[in-house]
Amino acid sequence: MRLGRILEGTGALAAGGLAELEVAGVAVDSREVGPGFLFVAIRGYSDDGHSYASRAVEAGAAAVLLERPLGMDTEIVNPSGNNRPALARIASNFYSRPWLDLVTVGITGTNGKTSTAHMIRWILEKQGRRCGLLGTVGHIVAGRKVAARETTPDSLTIARLFSEMRSGGDTAAVMEVSSHALSLSRVDEVRFDRALFTNITQDHLDFHGTMEEYLQAKLRLLSLLKPGGTALFGTYSPGWPRVRGTLTFGNGAEDDFVITGTSVTASGISYTLSGQGFSTQVSMRVPARVSVFNSAGAISACISLGYSPDSCARALDGFTGVPGRFETVDEGQPFLVAVDYAHTPDALERVLRQARELASGRVIAVFGAGGDRDRAKRPLMGSIARSLADLVVVTSDNPRTEDPSAIIDEVVAGMPDLDGVTVEPDRMAAIGAAVGMARPGDVVVIAGKGHEDYQIVGRSKSHFDDREAARAVLRGMR
Repeated sequence: MRLGRILEGTGALAAGGLAELEVAGVAVDSREVGPGFLFVAIRGYSDDGHSYASRAVEAGAAAVLLERPLGMDTEIVNPSGNNRPALARIASNFYSRPWLDLVTVGITGTNGKTSTAHMIRWILEKQGRRCGLLGTVGHIVAGRKVAARETTPDSLTIARLFSEMRSGGDTAAVMEVSSHALSLSRVDEVRFDRALFTNITQDHLDFHGTMEEYLQAKLRLLSLLKPGGTALFGTYSPGWPRVRGTLTFGNGAEDDFVITGTSVTASGISYTLSGQGFSTQVSMRVPARVSVFNSAGAISACISLGYSPDSCARALDGFTGVPGRFETVDEGQPFLVAVDYAHTPDALERVLRQARELASGRVIAVFGAGGDRDRAKRPLMGSIARSLADLVVVTSDNPRTEDPSAIIDEVVAGMPDLDGVTVEPDRMAAIGAAVGMARPGDVVVIAGKGHEDYQIVGRSKSHFDDREAARAVLRGMR
């Protein structure tokens, strides 16, 4: 594709003969540049792509798009001084807007994105529509699994993966859309048939500053709907505004999709979902109340796409859950051990209330808070854990460059008293302590990391999986 065509809509102009240059590929990482590539320099938080422009040229880049001049023969300077929106348009142009050839569903919200995305994909596949997925625990592209480094990749990766879905036989795609992605122009050019909003509670204020800015970032998803596209809002949790012309799902009689008759047991959930002209029974072998709301959102979205309510509900009969989302670890012990990704105040509250619902004995919570992230939520999580769990073990959860003990102190500061609270910075030892306290009928919740299989201390990333740790402790107790 000609460079001039690739740059259309970016505001950047290729002078002279550069516009006619045939571009073989686009890259933002100089290590991925090949002969005839366009290199786009992006300013990151800890690194600046401009520092690698010369390396990109050495690797064969035929042109480089910069935010400021560097005096290079093949440079093109973006007059806006911001290459992030330009990269989104470049990726869209280069890969010919693949999302327009797919039925697309974008999901945003603080909690529930991953589970809801996997449920929607499950339902659509059961309807005979092959569906790709981009999300936190991994991507699925044309039937193959692709590792994910973040919830929503950069705009170039998004366009490439959508293109591979299209060429590989997928006819639909469901995508988790993070607030960071919406703020950093990663999804500026993507268009969705359905936008689903799960809930909004405190998170990422280290990036957004205020809850209002966080909310407005999420609501940008509304502007990315295709003509005739529809948004769905979950009303089961306060925070979202009422938006004219959208659909809602929740417990209220005024909702478009109404949840009633909910039952939650250790073996699964069931409820009735009703709407205009239908009422269908839903049951799943996933023991978590949050699965009621996530599945109701997923079913509602699929119904709005034209599938029958009963077929959507029946499709979830065989759904067994998402890794790290109230995932149980069973080694024959007389108490329940569940690993969950809950790392925000709202998510921790929900998972501990769920544990209380399932426990005939006590609730034991193991959790920490991430370093170099929103500090304001730490005492809130401490308060919630202390009020909803009988026993609490506060530990480390990716402390990164912060002192683990300082993070724990901020968590503990939110606890009204320390009766029943144990502090153990070593996560393996903390899990061992919590499981060692458990008696028949208790529920042990290991929160914060879920599907993650690593721990970040300083700038070093090492293997650590809560599920493996819990299993090892349980096996050692035999």
